[in-house]
Amino acid sequence: MTFLIELDFDNTCRAQERTKMSGPPVVAVIGATGYVGKCIMPAFLDALKGGRLQEVRVLTVKEKLNSQQLQSYATSGAKVVTVDYKNVSTVSMAFQGVDAVVSTLGTGEGIEDVKTVLLDALVAAKVKLYFPSEFGTNHYKCPNYSHPLFDGKRKHFSQAKELGLNPIRMLTGDIMEATFGKWFGLDCISGVWTLVGNAPDIPCAMTAERDLGRFTLEAILLAHSDISKCPDEIEVYSDMKTFRDYAKSLDKVSGREIKIVQVPVEDFKTEYEKADKQFEKLLMLMFAEGTYDYSNATGINLLNPNESIWKLKKFEEYAEETGGIPWNDFKD
Repeated sequence: MTFLIELDFDNTCRAQERTKMSGPPVVAVIGATGYVGKCIMPAFLDALKGGRLQEVRVLTVKEKLNSQQLQSYATSGAKVVTVDYKNVSTVSMAFQGVDAVVSTLGTGEGIEDVKTVLLDALVAAKVKLYFPSEFGTNHYKCPNYSHPLFDGKRKHFSQAKELGLNPIRMLTGDIMEATFGKWFGLDCISGVWTLVGNAPDIPCAMTAERDLGRFTLEAILLAHSDISKCPDEIEVYSDMKTFRDYAKSLDKVSGREIKIVQVPVEDFKTEYEKADKQFEKLLMLMFAEGTYDYSNATGINLLNPNESIWKLKKFEEYAEETGGIPWNDFKD
């Protein structure tokens, strides 16, 4: 099956004309085959089918063109476009006629160069809305915590602003289905959780995988209709409890009792330094700092007031799905 689209000059002109008309936005997604990308795409494809989006473009490189995931997106109506992330012109051409670009790029060698190309292409194509790859905690609350990943995100967002773009960062707390494992000290298999300082009793926002795309979609639609109504920073979450309460929810299903071990903050900071500032340990420190406490977040009421658009996934549902023991089959 052939599902690649070629964007020539005529197609570009037609796409540009479409943006001058009122109607649903055209959205392009970068990194759609990665973890976060696969989480958000179902909501976009459903919106495409329902007429809430005019078009969904998925950017990819030639090496991934024949992947089953991309074929699945194409079957569902997405248009797959190949680009060269070292070439601004190919990316800007892919962005022609696009109203909003959503990036879910991860980390890796050369990623900063790719992000620079993206910014240049966004400017060249005059894209109205840009959602950079955030989809995590509001690390902007902790500017003193330096880490290459956070530093890169902050720099990228600032550069997008300086270039006159309209970047919007979706700050989702932790992803529910990816959090409760040994990597964050939450060993559900052994039933022992290791947390820093007062982290067991501090609220920690979680967003379910299936809600990531829905929040992002609603932000796109809101900003597309009236950018003045959409802030450039949106905090959202599916559920928020303390870790002690998360443990109780799991215990209720599993019939076990999770033991919580608290490590003094200063001792853990020393361990963090010795571990070459391991990213997972940094997030454990941020749990204790209250960075994930979204008690004052306004994003849910902005994008899904009183859950009138869709029902959020609560932690109790996840507990039932996992039998009260998340990542029970995980092996190091």
